[in-house]
Amino acid sequence: MKRLNKISALILIVIPFVFYGQSADSIKTERPVRIDYNFIDSYPQNAVIQINDMFIGNTPLFFEWKDSTFPKTIKITKHGFSEQTEIINNIQLLNKKFNLTSTGKHSIINTVVENKQTYFKEPRKVVPIVISSIITAGSGIAAFYFKSLASDNRKYYEEFQDESFLDKKNKYDILGGVSLVALQLGFGALLYFLFID
Repeated sequence: MKRLNKISALILIVIPFVFYGQSADSIKTERPVRIDYNFIDSYPQNAVIQINDMFIGNTPLFFEWKDSTFPKTIKITKHGFSEQTEIINNIQLLNKKFNLTSTGKHSIINTVVENKQTYFKEPRKVVPIVISSIITAGSGIAAFYFKSLASDNRKYYEEFQDESFLDKKNKYDILGGVSLVALQLGFGALLYFLFID
């Protein structure tokens, strides 16, 4: 009896998954609905788009044909630029970019002006920046070098138990510490001369 109850419960659990799997498969076989949009762009952008003298938006614009009566006249206008028109004779997918020509009032050549001025009120002092950069780089290299020597001498001391290696390790540790302090001071001076002074 218990076995029959287990089989019944298993059937009740499996049946919904079978029906769900079949319905999911039937959905996958249907073709998805595809909506294609027309696209109009211009250079420069934000030009007015009119279809049969009716405003539909500004470039760049995705849109659908409102009706199936053709031909349609597309007109692109922008203040300071020549008007452009195009006639569409049948319902087709449109993907068009219009290059507008300046009428001379608004030139689009060199529209971006490069600002070569710095954000600082006064020009930076080059000599202190170079000196503090050299101190920073040199002390960083020296700190690495002395710390490496200290590490090597510690290994020699542990291996040979010779007190002279321990003395050298302590000496290189001190030199490495001094180099780290010089690195921090040089970096602080570099930041000061670059951004604050």
